[in-house]
Amino acid sequence: MSTEPTTPTAPTNIRVGIGFSPEIVRLERSRLLELIAQVNASEVDHVGVADHVSFRGGRGNDGVAAMHYLAGLGVQRELHAGVLILPLRHPTIIARQLLDLADVHEPGVVAGVGLGGDDVEEFTMVGMETKERGRRMDDALAVLLQLLEAHQPIDQDGFYPTKGPGLKRGGGRPVSVLVGGRVDKAHERAASADGWLAAFSSPSRFAAGAERVRELNPTALSGYQAWYGVGAQGRAHADEQLRSFYGMEPAPFERYVPVGGSDELSEHFEPYVDAGATLLNISPAGDIEQAIEEISTFAAAMHARS
Repeated sequence: MSTEPTTPTAPTNIRVGIGFSPEIVRLERSRLLELIAQVNASEVDHVGVADHVSFRGGRGNDGVAAMHYLAGLGVQRELHAGVLILPLRHPTIIARQLLDLADVHEPGVVAGVGLGGDDVEEFTMVGMETKERGRRMDDALAVLLQLLEAHQPIDQDGFYPTKGPGLKRGGGRPVSVLVGGRVDKAHERAASADGWLAAFSSPSRFAAGAERVRELNPTALSGYQAWYGVGAQGRAHADEQLRSFYGMEPAPFERYVPVGGSDELSEHFEPYVDAGATLLNISPAGDIEQAIEEISTFAAAMHARS
């Protein structure tokens, strides 16, 4: 494997997705079907979901279950997880769930995975110590990648002992795995998988991380995901979302959150695309119908640039 640094070239196949929050996924079925129909008619490339078992007082949603639900409701786009907190579950179970989904969801499945840690109680709820999460992440990722790659015997020790015949599957598309995180270790993990998924990073920090991932694995892609405040009241929508979701004051993070319409999305994401991002995940705060329209217009512009 080459370790020579690479320079981003002209963007290729830039994919733009919309993130469906737990609140959106839990809408009344008829309302959610309307939104899915709007997405299916748009230029949006994929639909993403988040994942938390017990976050900030017990809130959460199972990311894999949400993807299965959206597939059953007729989403005609790739389904993405951004990101599954991998150490919280045995990777064999996650691999089986992802393979089953990929076998029935023709557009494909992309699993973003990460080690979590924003809320200590999310780990104590399942009997884990947060100080173990890095080592658990390494062990779980190794098992997950092997089980997703091919049906073959496996014999892995560590935090998630896995021994047996592997996992059979049908004829669905391969499941891609992206690793989230901002530290150097996340770049190394991403290089062992299909790529890296960053968030809350400045363009310069993202560029440095993307270059590091390319040094380790020239075929790995780099993606970026961000919250988005929709429309003229976008800042207020985004601030409210950050407070309610993370339980934090939004001011330190405002520079990472675009607000407005498709022009503002283009302005915000352009330096990330210039740095090599070919996958963009956008989680809206505000009017969801307007968000789909604005993200679709932005996606069309990115497709024309590719």
